[in-house]
Amino acid sequence: MTNEQSVLAAEAKIEQLKQSYISYLTPIVLRIQNQGEIPTLEELLKCQQLGGQYFNYVENFVGNSGLLGAHANGKWVTGFAETCHGILSSFVVHINFLNSHSGTLKGALERPSTSAYANMQRMTKEYLPQEHWKQLETVFINNSLPIVGFNFIGANDLKETPKWQLITGVVIGLLFALLILAAVIYIPNPTLTQFFIFRGVFAISLASIAAIIPGLLNVESRYQKFSIKATGAIAVFVIVFLLNPPALIGS
Repeated sequence: MTNEQSVLAAEAKIEQLKQSYISYLTPIVLRIQNQGEIPTLEELLKCQQLGGQYFNYVENFVGNSGLLGAHANGKWVTGFAETCHGILSSFVVHINFLNSHSGTLKGALERPSTSAYANMQRMTKEYLPQEHWKQLETVFINNSLPIVGFNFIGANDLKETPKWQLITGVVIGLLFALLILAAVIYIPNPTLTQFFIFRGVFAISLASIAAIIPGLLNVESRYQKFSIKATGAIAVFVIVFLLNPPALIGS
């Protein structure tokens, strides 16, 4: 199953859990409104269970959606953030409904943890206008519900370089380095054009190898009329290509 298919399957599961929860809750609410009938403990426990399954599944899906690459689609992630906003609003209603029958539930009433539904809160904060998520945050505060996701955005994603890219960089770097070494041996006195090409290839070679070395290198240089800023492997290329040690030694 591809990532796209996994996202579609998760969305279908969310809709299924939502309908199961609403279908069970609707007749209970109608009896309360029309007949004033208090729901039984079994009914309240079932509502709590179905609601928990629905909200928890969405929360877990938000946490996994980045791994599935769904956040790369701007329209999808914005639409899903709006969905999370609505689900969080429904969660407040769900909690208030259970709290209104706390006497029946007694010790069976589940309280949200201090970090409950933080992923959905972060999603709404990151992708929706401030006035939208701020209003929702106020609702959570007024109902004494956790707001960790609104206050803490979480750690940034670590971008890991694929192994094939590292291997390719090493192979290219070593190959070019060997080519330059052979050229230097067989052409000890290159022309200016040859020297220019040799230095460019050598700079590419070292930059390819430097790409796999951990750490960060920043370079800011003024070359003739140009100002150059570079980071990482590109910085190594700039140093090797622009700096001419033989000329410095000769001067």
